[in-house]
Amino acid sequence: MMSPTDQDNLLRNRLLLVRQMKVTEDLLSCLLEDYTLTVEMKQEIESERTESRRVGVLLDTLMRRGNKAFDRFIYALVQTDQDSLALSLDKDRAHPYIEARNRARQLCSNPQSNAIGFSQNSHWQGPFQYMMAQIMMSGAGHAVSSSIAGALVSQPTDGLCSAVDANYEDIRVALNEISGPNARNIMHIQVLPSTNLHLANNLQKVYPISHQIRGRALIINNQKFHKLNMFRDGADHDRENLKELFQQLSFEVIVRENLTAEQMKALVKEESLNPGHRNADMFVLFVLSHGCHGNIYGTDVEKVSIDEDITSCFSPENCPALMGKPKIFFIQACQGELKGRVYSPDSAESDAISEIDPTMIEKMKELQLGDKEGFVPEYFNRADIVMSYATVKGYKAWRRTDLGSWFVRCLVYIFSRRAHSEHLLDMLTEVNALLTKLETSGVEGRYGQLAEKSDTLTKKLYFFPGAVASSFK
Repeated sequence: MMSPTDQDNLLRNRLLLVRQMKVTEDLLSCLLEDYTLTVEMKQEIESERTESRRVGVLLDTLMRRGNKAFDRFIYALVQTDQDSLALSLDKDRAHPYIEARNRARQLCSNPQSNAIGFSQNSHWQGPFQYMMAQIMMSGAGHAVSSSIAGALVSQPTDGLCSAVDANYEDIRVALNEISGPNARNIMHIQVLPSTNLHLANNLQKVYPISHQIRGRALIINNQKFHKLNMFRDGADHDRENLKELFQQLSFEVIVRENLTAEQMKALVKEESLNPGHRNADMFVLFVLSHGCHGNIYGTDVEKVSIDEDITSCFSPENCPALMGKPKIFFIQACQGELKGRVYSPDSAESDAISEIDPTMIEKMKELQLGDKEGFVPEYFNRADIVMSYATVKGYKAWRRTDLGSWFVRCLVYIFSRRAHSEHLLDMLTEVNALLTKLETSGVEGRYGQLAEKSDTLTKKLYFFPGAVASSFK
């Protein structure tokens, strides 16, 4: 609920707002994008016939939308040039946004301005950076030089995040939900219904979607490694979060757990032969395990080659039912051994086996970078594939033992908020941008993580969440 003080402020200024406020599409979109409003709430407001009724319904809704709704409302007023109303509600909160907007617009028209010096004012530094990002995203900031743009995102806004990202309304909200002190291991997931169904008919540029169930999503979660007497704490939270996400994205979700290398190979081959793929639009495989470059480990600590044992099973030759359809592979596992094990105050650990048991180091040495001798697939066998790795080659993937892996949590956060309007590759870029904001501490310094993706898609891939099969006819 909104704080009593802010509620009282809205009540005292209600008549002024009803008389002067304009409930524009831009204002509602601004409140929708940061989740202050839902799509249903926006539609309810827009359905009112008079401006005064639209204002009234909006104000009543805002009072129920949490303690940040008031500040978001002031920002939306400033963003839509209703400064006098924002100042009437709270001058102290409105001034930073107004100054930030004016200065950002000035920079757009005069790229030689001193962005760095001006942004050192801590009172409005965050609003300035965010407003600038919004203007650049809207297309008005093309005149800003790359050096100024870089300076804008390099200034710290507070102790929690190091940059303001134009792809999210508030990066701090994202980081708090993913890894903050009040973060929940089972995340709040609410996929919005698609807002871009008009794209579904553009079959030259967009992969076709024609089934109520988009396809099968297979999750392999290796959590218990008996040979090493260890347990991948937090992986169960990854499993549940991914299961909920892909169910809301209209997938049939299948979960298999704690498989040896041979069991993994057999399962993947069996999956590639599943007749259900004929009546699907795509296929998703998510592997949660330990690993090293190019390989995933079964619970018996034997390796499974990502190329030879997994993706090759879904080539047109081996899986004709998925020919021409997107095949998406997510790998949550380490891809190297470049750093020692690190424990941070938030209980981060990596998915690298050799750090758990030193006797496995020799096994790891067998997995050199580029170890793919004798496996050069035909180019057409690699069509329509997306490979999304939790980390880049040679590096570790970090996991919170109490919450789950960084990569999965960032992916779930972004997909649940962007799938209604963005295509897959854009979302994966945003996942990476969010992932780079996370850090963990160790005796040798601080460590982060960078995801890696590659694809051979020939079109854009949208999930079109919430749309029924008849919508695509």
